[in-house]
Amino acid sequence: MPASSPQSTPSSIVSVAMTTRRLLPNAVLGFAALACASFAFAPAARAQELTAVKAGTLWLGNGKTIQNAVVLIEDGRITKVGADIDVPMNATVIDASKKFVMPAWVHAHTAGGMDRENENMPVTPYLSVLDSIDPSHSAFDQARRFGVGTLHVLPGDATVVGGRGMIVKPYGKTPEEMALVERAAMKASLEPKSGSRSAQVAQLRRAFDEAKEARATWEQAKKDWEEEKKNGATNKEEFDEKIDELKQPLLDVLDRKTRLFLYVPAATDVPAALRFVDDYKTDTVFVLGATCYKAVDLLQQAMKRGVEFILDADLEYLEKDPITEEETLVCPAKVLFDAGIPFAITTASPSARMRFGANRSSPTQQIPSWQVATCVRHGIPERAAIAALTAAPARILRLEKQVGEIAVGFDGNLQVLTAAPLEAESQVEALVVEGRVIYERSKDPRYAELTGETKSAAGEGQR
Repeated sequence: MPASSPQSTPSSIVSVAMTTRRLLPNAVLGFAALACASFAFAPAARAQELTAVKAGTLWLGNGKTIQNAVVLIEDGRITKVGADIDVPMNATVIDASKKFVMPAWVHAHTAGGMDRENENMPVTPYLSVLDSIDPSHSAFDQARRFGVGTLHVLPGDATVVGGRGMIVKPYGKTPEEMALVERAAMKASLEPKSGSRSAQVAQLRRAFDEAKEARATWEQAKKDWEEEKKNGATNKEEFDEKIDELKQPLLDVLDRKTRLFLYVPAATDVPAALRFVDDYKTDTVFVLGATCYKAVDLLQQAMKRGVEFILDADLEYLEKDPITEEETLVCPAKVLFDAGIPFAITTASPSARMRFGANRSSPTQQIPSWQVATCVRHGIPERAAIAALTAAPARILRLEKQVGEIAVGFDGNLQVLTAAPLEAESQVEALVVEGRVIYERSKDPRYAELTGETKSAAGEGQR
């Protein structure tokens, strides 16, 4: 598909005639198909200098809503937000005056978008997903289609120490062009690829202990050189030995220069995760599996130690009473919410979620609005549920003054919806990132094909 220029096309985002459809239960099938589709979209080469978004209903992301509002975006950043704002004559106007506008979703943890999610070697802290991200990957097509403006791409869970993540925008010709933060958090996991959980924990600890030993050896060598120089026993003017560069990334974690994202698959793994934080004093985010809510008291202790939390894509867990065998559907997010534990939620990527566990196969878990609606269905207030996929992940990524809300000084990351985000008929009509229109549903050929609005060439040839 040729590049779509925001200078010539933004009016098509809102002027095209749309037929409102009820998406449930058809949404489950339609969006599941879309999740597997690849949409070859080439965004505009540069951002508009001045863009004005006219919103019928503007949800700011802080619980406040403005009717008939305008958002001005200059050089990618929001400069004005309000109901009584004059639109400059030279602004490119996105007329969403009959639409619902809200912040783009923020994913704090995803393994989608890479040519492979994990290396075969279990301990590879020196690697970066910068070398693995594929800008043409269908995961980024899906992100645009579902209104995601920011993604933290990390190695998957089949690792011990997997390497550094990268925070990206869902478009660009190269990983560097996509980058918001090229070297982000370090990924580690307590889920064994093979063997026992205790062996997994031992291997994780050994990796950090060996890094500490490497530094101690280097420090002793430097101390010995300084003594030799003082006594005239060496002709070396400078101490030129270096710490093993393969160990330095782990030392950055130990020095709290790099955050550690630790995957904790089950409640039985929470004690080991908490002991790790206590022993190594790392700046840590727990990525929690479905049953971790059972250790909510330990999670509260971890919160007091500064740990932050991201819930895995499994937001519902069917718990069976061991005596009565009565089954209860539990929402881990609701348990954490009731316990006063802040958290972010995320979605499943099609490839990453098939690797572990039988409880992660639902394609609806790939849809951000479905995940938010799941939280609301279990009693979490709508404002808090939406924040769990906007402001909360932005805070975890240390981008809370840049993305996740619509406010002056923030990036111009917006999604234009046909209705309020949790309404059955709500669909992403357009996605704007840093003032650029990077997705338009009316120009998405795969959407049109899979909803029956057009027919593929392959389909025609088979008739």
